[in-house]
Amino acid sequence: MRSGTEKKSVSVLSSIIFIAIIGLPFTCTAIAQALLQVGTQAPDFSLKDIAGNDRTLSLYSQKKAVVVLFWSTWSSNSLKALKRFEEFHRKYKDKGIQIIGISAENQTISAEDLANVNRVVRELGISFPVLLDQGLSTFHNYSTIALPSIVVISDGKITHELPGLPLVATEDLFDTLMVLAGEQPRKKTEPKYKPRHDAIADTNLGRGFVRKKLYSTAYPFFKKAIDKDPKYMLPYAELARLYETEGNIPEAEGTLRKALSIEPENVVILSDLGYLLSKTGKVKEAIDILDKAAKLNSYTPSHYYLAYALGIDGRMNEALLSFEKALSLNPFESTIYLLRAEIYEHNKMLKEASADYRKALELLLKIKD
Repeated sequence: MRSGTEKKSVSVLSSIIFIAIIGLPFTCTAIAQALLQVGTQAPDFSLKDIAGNDRTLSLYSQKKAVVVLFWSTWSSNSLKALKRFEEFHRKYKDKGIQIIGISAENQTISAEDLANVNRVVRELGISFPVLLDQGLSTFHNYSTIALPSIVVISDGKITHELPGLPLVATEDLFDTLMVLAGEQPRKKTEPKYKPRHDAIADTNLGRGFVRKKLYSTAYPFFKKAIDKDPKYMLPYAELARLYETEGNIPEAEGTLRKALSIEPENVVILSDLGYLLSKTGKVKEAIDILDKAAKLNSYTPSHYYLAYALGIDGRMNEALLSFEKALSLNPFESTIYLLRAEIYEHNKMLKEASADYRKALELLLKIKD
């Protein structure tokens, strides 16, 4: 009797979540837009700092660059990032580079959370502005996928983004910032790829039509963006999702494989392809692709998509470890709980499935608010 009740409860919860997801924009691809949004306009924000003063991104529009560091006290790499950027700030604060820390401590920042943030700021001697992202609106607007995450903004556009704190990429970023501050480059670097503006514009138009569910109108814009700049990966990801939404799985898979033929180690495209394959019965290939993606950097979806594929393959212990890795990077991502709930349900762990469906619904409703 209890088993039947649990099954009904899980079924009701999953149905409610499906309805909640329908109310969200198609670009829950916002998650996958992370790492692909270089060249796009940086969303403005208005947040209070830890002293209660209002701060906006536009306040620093005259700077050569603004470095936004999303962090939390519970992330050990966040503390390393804070220390590193404090050293940089003290040396280069008068050279046109502005560092801003945005605390993504919790969905709702409590008095205890605020005390923890103040304690870390005090202990590390942080002298650059630290803002509080109450409700995580800025965290979501920037498609943040891991803590810490670094976004560099120049002339109102995103020029660099870095989830996690990968060693080589972090050093390359600091080299770039020091050159901006007037230092001689420590090593010869190749110019960083920047997508064509007209390709970005077409992609944004396509995404706008998708949000309005004008799918047939969106297709040509994504295809034009790809034709104009074949190295720009975002329109491939968006086009593949659009094909999948309309049930055209072969075209979705073909689009992602075409993108990988151009950039074989693009972690977003690898992750999207692996997840698609895991849902269409090609689980072994999916695991190989997602394992590669997860080893490349701290792109959170690669970890929870890998976990999902492992769970489908019956490798439950490995799946749960990968889900935990994803949660350690971003505990505010509802998709992690949704996919883990599905795997729990698949394995008849209904109590655990119900708990995760409830958590996912809670996060989804907060995003909609």
